Amino acid sequence: MFTKKEKQMLGGGYFTIIREEEKFIEVRSNNTKHQWIIFKKSVDSNKPVTLYHKHTADTKYYHKHWETWTVAKAVESIKNHDTYVIENGKTIRWMKQKGRVNYGSI
Repeated sequence: MFTKKEKQMLGGGYFTIIREEEKFIEVRSNNTKHQWIIFKKSVDSNKPVTLYHKHTADTKYYHKHWETWTVAKAVESIKNHDTYVIENGKTIRWMKQKGRVNYGSI
C-alpha cells in the first residue's frame, strides 16, 4: 500500500525502519529515538493516514497522535515534533518529573 516515494521518505536516513507491513511502517526517529507507526487505511477513508507515537522503545503501547491525508504530512508532523522535543527537552523532563506533561501536546 505504500508507494516507492513514501518508502523513500521513511528510509532516507532521518528514520530507522523497525518493521514494514502492507498497511503500516514502524520507524524510530534518529534524532529523538521516539517511535512511530504510520498506518494507511483505504483511500476511501476521511483521512487515510493515522500516526501513532510512543516516547521510548520499552513503552508498551503506542498512542494515537494524528490523522492526515498523506504520508508526507505525517513525516512533516514527526519532524515538527522532533524539533519541539529537542528545543524543549529540559522543560519536558522537568514536567514529567512533576507529573505535569500533557502527552496530547507533545
